[in-house]
Amino acid sequence: MVLIMTLAFFAGLIYHAVNLMVHSAEWASMPTNAHLSERAGLEFAGTIYDRDGVVLAESVDKKRVYNSDESIRKACVHLVGDDSTNISTAVQTLYRSELTDFNFIYGLGLPDSMKQGRDITLTVDSELQKAALHALGDYKGAMVFYNYKTGEILCMVSTPAYDPANVPEDIETNSAYEGAYLNRVLSSAYTPGSTFKLVTSAAALSEYPDAENFTYHCEGAEEIGGKEVVCYRVSGDVDLKNALADSCNIYFGHLSLMLGKEKMTEYAEKAGFNGYRMVDGAQTAKSVFNVTNAGENDMAWAGVGQYTVLETPLNMAMISAAIANGGTPVKPYFIRKMGGAFGTSVTEGKTELDSRMMSQAVADKLTELMDYTVTTSYGKDYVCSSLDVCGKTGTAEVGDGAHAWFTGFCRDEDCPLAFAVIVEYGDTGYGVAIPAATAVLEKAAERYKH
Repeated sequence: MVLIMTLAFFAGLIYHAVNLMVHSAEWASMPTNAHLSERAGLEFAGTIYDRDGVVLAESVDKKRVYNSDESIRKACVHLVGDDSTNISTAVQTLYRSELTDFNFIYGLGLPDSMKQGRDITLTVDSELQKAALHALGDYKGAMVFYNYKTGEILCMVSTPAYDPANVPEDIETNSAYEGAYLNRVLSSAYTPGSTFKLVTSAAALSEYPDAENFTYHCEGAEEIGGKEVVCYRVSGDVDLKNALADSCNIYFGHLSLMLGKEKMTEYAEKAGFNGYRMVDGAQTAKSVFNVTNAGENDMAWAGVGQYTVLETPLNMAMISAAIANGGTPVKPYFIRKMGGAFGTSVTEGKTELDSRMMSQAVADKLTELMDYTVTTSYGKDYVCSSLDVCGKTGTAEVGDGAHAWFTGFCRDEDCPLAFAVIVEYGDTGYGVAIPAATAVLEKAAERYKH
């Protein structure tokens, strides 16, 4: 017994010693570390750059200094962070130990003469960031645009934003800054509304070879399960293509009921629901599709992205990326490279496929449907005259208003972007979310289209 206890003691000692060596930097830089919060540790931290070498944050004379352009500072605050660790998913929180060159022996107390923080280059384009901030204006909301071939996030903006160089004194009490520490792209889950019809379409096309020919009759309202399901217009007899273009709730409500709870849940989970995403160490909020207790009317509404369905903007962008990429999305990332030990450069981001959401055939068919939707319902010039965009809007009914969504992708070889835009209480996707997305897409075309 003594021998067993001795061996167990030494085994535990070795286990904890290894854990200390491997995870000490991670533990020291956790946002919950009160010592770190009190002593920011950024006096000698490395520089953070955008993809083109624009300085987003650097340390000068023992002080953290941010980009000279106030709009860029605000647009990048949720990605870069401020001097505190309030934004849990920001680079200056997640990578504090790397930026400050955490030392195993000295910890965060490395003598000033020995400090040399590592530099970090991000994948984002500060000009696209600024365009997104201006496009959202006074609305609360979020935008994410990423390269669906490589996974690089070129734009990730959340509002309300604030200036990390001049943090408002009333940020904790002013309702205008409610949720200002939250990166809504990663950490907020919203009712997806009609953008979820892409998932319902994928499920139907996967289960039924002739799903695109299914026809329902829409009179603008229909009682299903004892309660009405309503549409924004009377569509008459519609097939899948025209139902998506018209965003017919009655059509997709029937489609959801035909598929049933089990199949709808199966395909929702393939599309990232009921799980989390990890992006360069940041865990997203959970996208939710739970119809366990749904009645017939609830099930119909779930199929159109209402009921209790919730989704993060990042996951919505990944669904569009999967459609653009033949059924399998590339995992998004925002760390392009990071200074390693002894001044070497370590590339952190890489092209990495996620799990398959749908078959190539289904992805191709959805591409055709989304192109038709943009062409017939929104207008190619209205969405973005400079790029070939396929997309779907959403108007998510919430409480006494509606959130405006727009998601999709560009088919241009030199600008392969998948995106998701949500504008809180923006009313309609067509009226608010499309123009917001277009502002960023036009800027992207200006900078990357040859």
